[in-house]
Amino acid sequence: MLDFRVNTFLTVCENGNYTKAAEKLGLTQPAVTQHIKYIEDRYKIRLFVKDGKTMRLTPEGGLLREMFITLSSDCKKIDRYIKKMSDEPGALLMGVTKSIGEYVMPDILQKYLETNPSVRISMDVENTAYLLDYLRQGVIDFCIIGGKFDKNAYCHRLFSIEKFVCLCGSSNPFAGKTADIEQLFGERLFLRENGSGSRDIFKSSLNQLGYNESNFKTVTEIGSIDVIKYLVKKGMGITFMYEAAALKEIKSGSLSTIDVKGFDISHEFSFVYLKNSMFADEFDDFFNFAVNNRVS
Repeated sequence: MLDFRVNTFLTVCENGNYTKAAEKLGLTQPAVTQHIKYIEDRYKIRLFVKDGKTMRLTPEGGLLREMFITLSSDCKKIDRYIKKMSDEPGALLMGVTKSIGEYVMPDILQKYLETNPSVRISMDVENTAYLLDYLRQGVIDFCIIGGKFDKNAYCHRLFSIEKFVCLCGSSNPFAGKTADIEQLFGERLFLRENGSGSRDIFKSSLNQLGYNESNFKTVTEIGSIDVIKYLVKKGMGITFMYEAAALKEIKSGSLSTIDVKGFDISHEFSFVYLKNSMFADEFDDFFNFAVNNRVS
């Protein structure tokens, strides 16, 4: 259990001033001030400096904040362990992005559960932005993501290098051919929602070529990868996604790749958890199992 003043400190960090933190915590502003002063006196540092109407973290305050976030997450995991000791030996709470969750993890989880039948597993499938937020809140222990993130802010390990491809239906005139990106602007483009890792990768790669999504005739946004693949198979347009998410359809011939000039993209899938976690060895054990038991 963390000292209650740590929660006050993290709430001030989140809200930017004492008044809002006090309202959120149901405390008086003097109580919040007292909590912050206690931490400053304990560690002989200054946590905040005034920046207009907000409180800006000092370098020492920023470092302590990161440590407390990890400690808070670990404490939640300890609570789960203690509460479950009577009937379950352990639990793993993970998060994965959709491409990984739907097309990479099933075989891994099957083998893991066969090897560890009594372990409780919970897997959230969300986009990268949500998962990193869940991680910092202690909702999940670790995540495997395909989107971009601040590598300096987390512990991370390379899970895999994945090819990013352009896909169309087998009857599309561009199927199996090479094309300039400009030749595809007349196609309907199917994309995931904003915040998804694959959407960000596509936008970044398109920008490097000097274009953006508005250059396409029509952009249709759909949160489901399976729905996107279904519509593309039916000849309704094209899409860009990780090859791993469509490997079965590519092998069967129901989807075809288009070799887009200048779009030779590979991207990292990353295994991510909070820095300095006392459970790092446990997370690394799952990482090693997952990497060694992935079906290509």
